[in-house]
Formats: sequence, C-alpha cells, structure tokens
Amino acid sequence: MSYNEDLYAAIDLGSATIRGMVGAKKDGKVLPIAIAEVPTSNAIRKGVVNNMEELHNKLKVLIDRLNEQLPDKHTEIKKVYVGFGGKSLMSRSYKINHKMDNPDGEEISDYHINLINERVKNYRLNAHEVLDASDPYCLVDGRVERNIKGLLCTEFSIHFNLITTRSSNVNFIRMAIEDRLGLELEAILPSPCCEADVLLYPDAKTLGVALVNIGAGTSSVAIYKNDTLKCLRVIPFGSKNITNDLMSLHITYPEAERIKLESAQPFTDAYDDEILSLSTPDGSRQREIKMRDINSLVTARMKEITANVLRVIRDFEAGARLGSGIVLAGQGSLMRGFINYLQSESKFVSLAREFNDKVDKESTHLSSDIDYAGCAGLIYRAEVNCVEPFEMPVRTTPTSTPVGTAKSPTEHHTKPAPETTVTDRPVAAPAETSSDGTSQEPQASLFDLPSVEQPHTERSRTPKSAKRKKSFNWFSKIKDVLTSDDIE
Repeated sequence: MSYNEDLYAAIDLGSATIRGMVGAKKDGKVLPIAIAEVPTSNAIRKGVVNNMEELHNKLKVLIDRLNEQLPDKHTEIKKVYVGFGGKSLMSRSYKINHKMDNPDGEEISDYHINLINERVKNYRLNAHEVLDASDPYCLVDGRVERNIKGLLCTEFSIHFNLITTRSSNVNFIRMAIEDRLGLELEAILPSPCCEADVLLYPDAKTLGVALVNIGAGTSSVAIYKNDTLKCLRVIPFGSKNITNDLMSLHITYPEAERIKLESAQPFTDAYDDEILSLSTPDGSRQREIKMRDINSLVTARMKEITANVLRVIRDFEAGARLGSGIVLAGQGSLMRGFINYLQSESKFVSLAREFNDKVDKESTHLSSDIDYAGCAGLIYRAEVNCVEPFEMPVRTTPTSTPVGTAKSPTEHHTKPAPETTVTDRPVAAPAETSSDGTSQEPQASLFDLPSVEQPHTERSRTPKSAKRKKSFNWFSKIKDVLTSDDIE
C-alpha cells in the first residue's frame, strides 16, 4: 500500500509511555498509518527529560518500530513533531494596548499594525521559551473585532495567550532528537492543546469546556471559551503518585500498580472490611492488607488531584461559565468511582471516548485508540513532510595496481600528497589514473588517518541543536489576525 500524500511523524512524550504515530491527511482529516509505543521507565519524570541515554534508547526503538510499518519500505522517518506536556508548561495572558494620538479617533493603518507587530515579535521571556500562541482577538473601543485594519477608533488592544515552558526542557528535547537520533526536529508543541484539537468539538470550545487529562506524572487542564484557549495549567500530580503511595504498605511497584487498577475502590467505604491477600516475594506464605488502608490512600491522592484541577477551573469560571463542562482524558480518569466523585463536585462531567471529526475514523482501525490523541493532534498541526527515501550507501572499489606493472622509483617517492579540504561532510576524491591508463575509483573511508606529511587540522564540531535554533513561528498567528495583508 502506498501513499502519494505527505506523511507526518509525531512523538508524544508521556511520563509512563512514549507514543509515536505516522499519518497522512485525507480531506483535511488525520489518517493514522502506523502507531507504536514504548514504556518510559526512568527516561522521563513529571513529563520532562530525566535520563538522556535512556531516552535515546527508547526513542530509537520507537522510531525503528514506526519505520517497519511504513507503506513504502524504501523510506524512513527523517523529521518529527514532538508533543510536550511536562511541568512548567503553562499559558501566559498577554495584552498590547495602543491609544490614538487624535482624541477624536483615527483609522487603524499599516503604521499602527506594524507597531503592534514589532512589539509582539520582540517579546522575550527569561529562562522560558514560547512553544505556541492561542488565536488572538482584538478589542476596538471595547468591541471584539477579528480584522481591525481600516476601522476608526480612539484606542484598540490585542489579547492572546503564549504557551511557554522552561528553555532547558526544550534544549533537552532538541539534544535527544537532533544530536542523539540524528533526526530533524520540526516543532515542539504543547500536548494538551494538540489533544484538544482532536478530542473537543467546535461547539464545546465555543460554549466553554475544560479538557482534563489525568496522566501518570502530571495532570493538565486546558480551558477553551469562544473557540479560543483561555488557560493552560499542568499540575505535578498524576496516577503514578497513587502507586507510590500504595508502596508505603510494603508492597512492590508492580503489585501496587495492579492493586490500583484492579482492586482499589476509592470514594466509598463499602469495601473497607475486606482483606486483600498477597503472596510474599518467595511465595512461601500469604500476607494480608486491609482494603481500608488501600482505599484511604487512593481516595486521599485522587481528592488532592481533583481539588487542584477544580481550583484552576473555578478560578476561570469566576469570570465566565463553562457551558460544556469538563471532558476527562488519560488513564488516571478511568479509576473506579472517579467520574462519579467529580460529578458530585462539578456538573457536566463526561469522558472522552472517541476522536472528533478532525480524524478519519472510517479508513483505519488505528483511529479508535484515543490514547494517541496527542500524536493525532500533532499530525493535524503538521505542515512539513517527515518521511523521505533513505540514502543507500555508495559502494566503491579499492584502488589496485595491475599485475606485472611496477611503479618507478620516482613515482613511488615523489608522488604529491592530495590537498586536504575541510568541509562539513566527506568529499569524494577524484578518480586516479593508473600506469596502464585505466581510470580507477579511490578507496573512500571515514576512518582514513591523515598522511604524515599533511598537517592535521583540528575542527570543533558544533552540536546540531546549537547550529539550528528553530523558530516555531507562533508569531504568525498574531500577525494573521491583525490584517489579511502580508506585513513584512
């Protein structure tokens, strides 16, 4: 099976699982073609890179599995889009005001728009990097306007949200993708926003909705209103904290994970009198744990996560109501009794069960797994083809002297050394002509030592991540909403 369309590759960095997807776009919808996942282990904690070597090994396995599923076996992944949802990811509201010189009002012209553009373009954050920007809106004399050029007013303002994270998080991801894997990093985008693109319907975003993802290491809250991102927060608590709490009962991590998913009954005391029997590590005897202890630990941690999530939502709802309520995603939201408890605390709570109409759900069975929502959202935003034919190694024949042909002493001792040229990549040497007049290819090797007669030139290599500081062009969203004309 082959595709004439561009193919896009996406990697979603999770605290428990790293997922990857290769997909195309069919009629503007994401068409998943290949998916793969690997356990994160110790490579990522709280959504940020923790062990570079382990992350490299995990990503290499993931990319190899995706390459094996490509429809054209002569192609491979060359570029990737990466989703990030770790701690320190957040939205920052930003507003630019401009008051006209004439108190009676003036027309908003290219002059005023260029002034705003320069202020936005020069915006900088200390120790943080901008990953994305929400769609902005304009207030012209207090009225919401989409295109402001040519309007008469006394003052106007531009409102938008910048999504930022620590620069160190971005640099570590660049190092892992570019320096370690040798792939080209097209963009790092916020995973919660990518998930919202393919899980939330436009009507819900317009009326107001909060997408809450209870992950392993973190929980994210993305709030939309009037079809625009209004708030994004990442809480450094997740379902993995519950597993760690259960280990205080002197059980191993695998046992705690299994009990959390299969036996725990939080938010109820109906099972407190039961006893859970576990085998000792050597299997010689049984030991008992009270369900009361298990349920109390799970309930306390889930209530803490819920309280933090609701605090973010209620702070926003102080100024605007969420007409579509809360949509839950992530494995942590599947805990027994969690939805019922959240419904008792907040109305209109539902569970994300399928992709919206931005994903082709009929052409492939891969579209049924919403755990890959982050990857699907990355592909929905992708613009650059990521899969290309792989380069076949060039085979060369070694230089040899024909039998019976001897070199003269002069040729043997006075042959000039080839001139050394320092370039970024090896340059093929010109073909040599032997004594019988036949043209022969030189033997090319990256491991050839320099000649003794040649001075060795030291050249320091700059890491790819330092040479290629990619701009993710968040500024274009602000620029496009100001005017339909191109602004240089």
